[in-house]
Amino acid sequence: MPEKMDRRQARTKHLLHQALMELIEEKGIERITVTDIANRADVNRGTFYLHYRDVPDMLDKIMNEVFERLLGYTSRMDPRELSQYAYRDEPYPKLLDILEEIARNKDFFQTILGPNGDLSYAIRFRNMMASHIFNKFEYILPENGQMLVPRKYLVAYMASANFGMLMHWVESGMQESPYEMAMIATQLVNHGPIVSSGIREKSKNEV
Repeated sequence: MPEKMDRRQARTKHLLHQALMELIEEKGIERITVTDIANRADVNRGTFYLHYRDVPDMLDKIMNEVFERLLGYTSRMDPRELSQYAYRDEPYPKLLDILEEIARNKDFFQTILGPNGDLSYAIRFRNMMASHIFNKFEYILPENGQMLVPRKYLVAYMASANFGMLMHWVESGMQESPYEMAMIATQLVNHGPIVSSGIREKSKNEV
């Protein structure tokens, strides 16, 4: 019986989540009511209140759940490992995990990062990437005097570039698979935008 109840609750939450995403796309976050969600999910208001206090509470919980899962994947990434895979022109498995998680939550990301979504979530996501990159690089990169550019600008460039790539993937309908996106990221990490664009050919060491 508990297992059956768990499946029923999971199905109800899925219906509520789906209803919320559809309504955000249609009318924006601010105009959605509990009644709207309950009607769209074909449940009563009491069922909604078994899971959430109100619409903002529901949205916060969903966003935090997705964010925490992404944070878990991101925290396992290591730039040194990434560079080794990039050197071999192979997708980095831990980056592939992140992209697959985003693909599993395609509707969520396309809605939240869309025109009627929540810009603060996009900023939070980008800042999380920057913070992780900075913390990792703090231990493995040489002092600023030995680098071509100051660390803070390198981190800002990498975080913004990777976030921009993810945003474009989401906004364009995720036409490429997570594997294809991981390969694109690998090429950019290994060869940089100038070589990747074809403006300059690979050096003999890069071929």
